Amino acid sequence: MQRISRKLSFFRRNQFLLFGVFWTLMSIFYLLSQLLVEEDGTFNYYMSFGYFVIGLLYFYQNYRYGHKKGEFIEWNDTVLNYQQNFGKFYSFKLNSLINITVTRENLIIKAQNAQGTMASLKGYSEEDIAKLRGNLIVCSQFSSL
Repeated sequence: MQRISRKLSFFRRNQFLLFGVFWTLMSIFYLLSQLLVEEDGTFNYYMSFGYFVIGLLYFYQNYRYGHKKGEFIEWNDTVLNYQQNFGKFYSFKLNSLINITVTRENLIIKAQNAQGTMASLKGYSEEDIAKLRGNLIVCSQFSSL
């Protein structure tokens, strides 16, 4: 299968991990501020517990979607696959597609029963878009014969 991939920034690749670290550090800050202050109040304990739960949820999301990091489009003579960053995986058979349009900024896939999608091509190199445009149109022409 031929494949093109989008180059993602450090933040986009590791967003769940970074937010998990942030909320866990906020939890530790509230816990330490309650321990260092001599006043008796439970607000900081509740905030610490809440922020810790939010941090754990972000770590869980990172674990859950860890294998879906990255965005790519791959194809061969029969199948077109598209994976969003931390998102859904789309797979289309080329012979069942109505139309494939590759523009400078979008890949528009029209399938039967409104099952198509539109993928943004921002972040892909010009060579990758030209490769996609050339090879995909040839593959779709052969599959419709």
